[in-house]
Formats: sequence, structure tokens, C-alpha cells
Amino acid sequence: MKKEIVAALLLLVFIVGFGAGYVVRGPRAAPQETPSPTPAPQVGLSGEVLIGALEDLSGFLTTYGEDIKTAYEIAEEDVNAFLEKAGASWRIRIIHEDSASTPEIALEKFESLVGKGIKIVLGPMMSPACASIRSYAEAHDVIFISPSSTAVELSIPGDNLFRFCAIDDLQGPAIASAIFSSGITHIVSCYVDNDWGAGLDKSVSDKFISLGGTVIEHIAFDPNTIEFTPTVDRIDSAVKSALNSGVPKEKIGVLLVCYRQVTDIFGIASEYPDLASVRWFGTDGTVMLPDLVDLEEHPKATEFALKTNFTSTMFKVPMTRAYKHVHDEIVKRLGREPTIYAYDAYDSVWIVTLALSIVNEYDAMKVKEILPKVADIYIGASGDIVLNENGDLAIADYSLWRPVRTDDTVEWKEVGVYYATLDEIEWSEGFAP
Repeated sequence: MKKEIVAALLLLVFIVGFGAGYVVRGPRAAPQETPSPTPAPQVGLSGEVLIGALEDLSGFLTTYGEDIKTAYEIAEEDVNAFLEKAGASWRIRIIHEDSASTPEIALEKFESLVGKGIKIVLGPMMSPACASIRSYAEAHDVIFISPSSTAVELSIPGDNLFRFCAIDDLQGPAIASAIFSSGITHIVSCYVDNDWGAGLDKSVSDKFISLGGTVIEHIAFDPNTIEFTPTVDRIDSAVKSALNSGVPKEKIGVLLVCYRQVTDIFGIASEYPDLASVRWFGTDGTVMLPDLVDLEEHPKATEFALKTNFTSTMFKVPMTRAYKHVHDEIVKRLGREPTIYAYDAYDSVWIVTLALSIVNEYDAMKVKEILPKVADIYIGASGDIVLNENGDLAIADYSLWRPVRTDDTVEWKEVGVYYATLDEIEWSEGFAP
């Protein structure tokens, strides 16, 4: 059965589930005396249905958090407008909490939401935060849908976590292919030492080595690090070691797996001549960050990103009408281009609403059972969502993004695409290495 037909059937179920009260009438019959019916007990959804949301509105992921929160708000407005038109007797209301880019606060805020009777939560954003709440969610029959957690370690069949974003076992090959396609044969891998960073370091390294590349050194730094000179010193020493062993500088690259720490690292690295002479690569943790295209506030970091052709990956979504709607609304509200996770954040609100309408009761475990099928027949702002047995996005292509100078300004620009089914990079015209 075609996806479009199944989607139409789902919509029919969706509307019928509202109890809209439509009746098919035949020829008019003579009026008859009938006894007044006894009111039936209230069943199904009604009133406000509460959904929790954990966004990082402070800390290293503030930019992403603001985009995701705005996407949730847009989706809430759109969903409730649709529910009203459909004659539904219920609306959703999202309760927002700042998880502050830390696992500990994420758990604290998650427990607070569950204490309010909330059984469906959007977020948290970080993989370590998802790991921190997993056991509590399982114990209290709560499902949670992260828009941006990508750690491979959290791919667990049957748990209560869903992820509509591409996972790092998909991203790792994309990054490694981008690096190798750029002519780089030796890399230094520097990463934040958490589940996400360590998992992505391994995923990239495994693929890069399989392509014939060499990992010079793995350098991890503590997530709470605030002074990055020692880390940059280690990267510089590793690069010098490769240069001294005869590896040409155009064959050396640095992979940086981190969040907003990239701004401080680049500011320091800009003072190291050898580090400014090799290529640098990033991930979804650094792509589209405003700091790296801001010559006024962060001139050193921005100039360093430009000089090293800093290229980061982000899973690619098609330009659907829903994509354009979310994009334009976020630009209007925040005054900037949204990061990619805003789109699957928007979709998660719709998919939860569709699932709730079919179940027609606030039962997270029943929603959990049908949510993968609902996602499978849904096409939204992030495109076609197909989940695997772990509740994660099954396959994804990746865009390659880079800060590029345009006249007197700098902007993020898509410079290539990694196609997963082909396992190859297609560089945009003018950006081939």
C-alpha cells in the first residue's frame, strides 16, 4: 500500500477519533417520542493534554536549544489550530524546562515534569542527558523523544527513547568520507569525553581507517573544561609529530567533536602556525554555530574557521512545504537561520499528537507501541521518518557545511552532500577539494 494512501487512512482515523459527531442521514422520518438518553461517562481525551519539553536554553547548546524550543512552539500552535478545526475536545500544552546542557539538571527537570503527571517528554537534547534519565523513564512508563541525541550507545531495542535525528553510526562514515575525500590521510581526533564524543570518535576513526587513513592520536577533554590551552597544545604536538615524520601538511587534518567549546578552541589555536596550516573538520555539534560567522564578536575564531576551511556535518532534510514553513517562522521569530534539529523537533509534536488521537487516551505505553508506525507514514519538516528497531532514524544523508566569506560578511554554506546509499561525497561546484 502506498504511503500516501496509508496517510489518508490515518487522517481518517485521526478525525473519527475526535468524535466529531457527523451523521449520515437518510430520508426524513416522522418524529417519534424517544426517552431522554442517560449521559454516557466521559471517555477519551479532553481539555489540556500536557507534554513536557527539555531544551538547553543555557550552556554550550543554547543556540540549538533556542531553535528547538521555537520549533516546539510553532508546532504547538499549528497542532492546536488543526485540532480546533477538526472539532476535537482537547488541545496540547507544552511545559518547557531548561536542561542547561548538563545531564544532572536534565534529570532534575525530567523528574519535575513526571511529578506533574506528564508521561510524554520532548527532549532532552544531549546524549549524556538522555542516558541520565533513561532508567527513571523506564521505571515510570514515560516516553521521551530527543531531537538531537546521536550517541550510538543509546541505540537500545525496546527502551522508551525515540530519536528522529540521524545517529552517529550514520554520521561517522559521513565525516570520515568527507575528510578522506578532501585528500587528508592523517587525522588528529579531539573530542569531548562523554558518550556522544567518544562514540563519534570511534565511528569516524573506524571508517577513516577502513578507507586507508591513519589516526595520529585520540585526544579527549573533560566536558567541564573551561581552559583549553593544554588541549590545543596536545593537538599541536600531534600535528608537529606528523609533520616531522614526513607527512605533508596538506595531508593532515584535525577532527574536533565538541559543542560551543569550538569558539574558545579556535581562538587559542589561531596563535599556533601549524594548526592554522592544516584542515579542520567538525560535526553536528558545531555546524551552523553563529560564533563562527561573527567577525565582530568572535574575529579570531571566525578567521580561523575560514583559514582552515572548517567543514561540519549535519543530516540532510528535503525542502518540503513543512520545512519552508518552519524555516520561515523561526527566521521571523529569532532573526537567524535555524539549526537543523529544529525540523525534527517540529515533527515530533505532530507525530505525538497523531499517536495520541489514535490511542484516544493519555497512555504513554500505548503511544509507544504505535508511534513508529505513525512516524513511518508521516512526511513533515524533516522529510520521511523511518525508525529502526531501536526507535532511531534508520538512514540519512548528510550535508557538509562551512563558514564562507561573502563580500564583507561570513555565512554558513552547504558545500557538499554525503549520500549514504552510495557511500560517497558529492562536492558542490566551486568547493571540490
